[in-house]
Amino acid sequence: MNPIANNIPFLISFSLCLSFLPLLNAAGKNPLIAETCQKAKYKDLCISSLEAEHASQDANLAALALIAVKVASNNGSDTSVYIKKLLDSTNLEPAVEQNFEDCLENYISAMQQLDDSLASLVSKGYKDVKTWLKTAITDSTTCETGLKQSPGNELELLNKNNIFLQLCSNALDIVNLLDTN
Repeated sequence: MNPIANNIPFLISFSLCLSFLPLLNAAGKNPLIAETCQKAKYKDLCISSLEAEHASQDANLAALALIAVKVASNNGSDTSVYIKKLLDSTNLEPAVEQNFEDCLENYISAMQQLDDSLASLVSKGYKDVKTWLKTAITDSTTCETGLKQSPGNELELLNKNNIFLQLCSNALDIVNLLDTN
């Protein structure tokens, strides 16, 4: 018998299984994510960033807050690395170089604030978490202001900075929800 004919039942079964994967994935989503993110300023980013984390599938609100801060921290670390590469790899005008160095210092500060936020979330020190998240947002805003005033606007860094600011803002919104519960 033809080898392809022998595999037809297998191929049909395999195709059917693949067609149900989207349904299985949708069933695994945590409904608390959508509910929580409806109260966040940047709803779409909130949903996509939390759903991308496996730990969020069965997370409660406190765990979602931890995940949101961790996502912001990871993004900030990546942005810090990007700024270091800009400083190391290009010949920059002195004013631009100074703005990048200032942004890097702001990101170092923001990463410390987010680390402190994670520790305080675990001990339910929500007032401190909110203060540190607001400080991280201020660090990001300060970086953005310097970049916009700088000659030779670095658009990719502005975009990365904007995403970091939005992630921090969403984390703050989630912590505010947590603090009211």
